[in-house]
Amino acid sequence: MRARDIMTMGATTVRPDTTIEHAARVMLEHRISGLPVVNAQGKLLGIVTERDLLRREEIGTARHRPRWLEIWLNRSQLAREYAQEHGREVEHVMSRDVASVGPDAPVGEIVDLMEKRGIKRLPVVSDGKVIGIVSRSNLLSALSRHAGEIPLSVVSDLEIRKRIMEEVENKAWMLDVAIDVVVHDGVVHLNGTVADENVRAAIRVAAENTSGAVRVVDNIRVVTPAADDT
Repeated sequence: MRARDIMTMGATTVRPDTTIEHAARVMLEHRISGLPVVNAQGKLLGIVTERDLLRREEIGTARHRPRWLEIWLNRSQLAREYAQEHGREVEHVMSRDVASVGPDAPVGEIVDLMEKRGIKRLPVVSDGKVIGIVSRSNLLSALSRHAGEIPLSVVSDLEIRKRIMEEVENKAWMLDVAIDVVVHDGVVHLNGTVADENVRAAIRVAAENTSGAVRVVDNIRVVTPAADDT
């Protein structure tokens, strides 16, 4: 699955000379938290988000530091903050170091970039122009559609058990873990003892995701090892 498969086509954008008030209204009207900023040719210049509008003089959220403290701070940073808090146009508040992806970017790469940059949306760019946007809601929609498309295939009980064991046996978190998997009429029974609740959850997830499994009965017990007092 790639960006082109899940993105919102024709992303709502603003220009650098758009007023702050208008950008805020657009976000509210479209129920979005960020807007790509483009020039007249549609080339991506930056992005303005809710976060960029949090510190504003109009609503009393501008920074007010003691004069003695400002003397020790970076002058360029102080000037940038002032422009962000008092500027009237988007170009004064937008983030210029904007991350973007191409239409063929794999979904895994998109999620990695979102996590790395701590962002909620990524403009999709082709030939320098914004053609869409991928947000967290797009990813959730894709997940919802995919879950509804997974077919329930007819698989033998032995094959289901084999697939579960093959999925978990080489995982690092299965080291020194022994479980028993019994499958009857597609119902998977998990038995055994583990030392960590997360390991138990991971085994159950592997079983639930196995093609042919109708239901999972989790009988795995979590037993925390006793502390060594010696």
